[in-house]
Amino acid sequence: MARKLPPADVKILYAKAAGRCAFSSCRVNVVLDGTEGDKSKQIGKIAHIVAHRPNGPRGDSSFPKEKLDCYDNWMLLCPTCHDVVDAQESEYSTVQLHEIKNDHESWVFQQLDESMSEVSFAELEIATKAIASGKHFISGSFHVIPPGKKIKTNKFTSEVHVLISTGLSRSKEVSDFIVKMAQLDKLFPDRLKDGFNEEYLKLKETLSGDALFMAMLDFSQAGQTDFKQQAASLAILSHLFHICEVFEK
Repeated sequence: MARKLPPADVKILYAKAAGRCAFSSCRVNVVLDGTEGDKSKQIGKIAHIVAHRPNGPRGDSSFPKEKLDCYDNWMLLCPTCHDVVDAQESEYSTVQLHEIKNDHESWVFQQLDESMSEVSFAELEIATKAIASGKHFISGSFHVIPPGKKIKTNKFTSEVHVLISTGLSRSKEVSDFIVKMAQLDKLFPDRLKDGFNEEYLKLKETLSGDALFMAMLDFSQAGQTDFKQQAASLAILSHLFHICEVFEK
């Protein structure tokens, strides 16, 4: 029977890797886009940096068992690179794999940061299309909450703080977009907020802190693999984090 992996750690791993293989020579998308009638599918392999079994690749009997199945001991790989890493144990030490993972996550953030300045009306429209298509409504209005206070209340780490700050750099563009869309559809702002709130209320039953934010980011990105599109989704989530009650106040 397959082990049940902690969903919070899985969300963080996929989000920080942007759904791509961590090897710089590969970086293939490991989340397949959904086709008509099918949802997107994860085909990536969660590789253990220290093997789950002492006699496995890079096994270590002294490594704490409770730390084997968690984000810190995982890296996201495509099936081919996963097999290569395990087949060439002497070639890839735990130190090297941690470096590869960290380098990849730094590269992902750099791509998001650079793509953020290119986010336009077109990307925002795509990013909100699915989220704002719901038919239910939650009455209420947008409220400005100091980001620092909400970050502390929601127990986000500095890593999520940096992501939110990056997204907020396009807050004016998101605000202008919402205003323009409201001129065409006066219910658009409420439907957008409701779409996020509905997902948030489901996710918060099992997730919290960084894992909850990463899961919301994954939801907002809706399987988009283009970094400019991912940046647009981050900008929208960060803007709504700032001005409405998507997360805890």
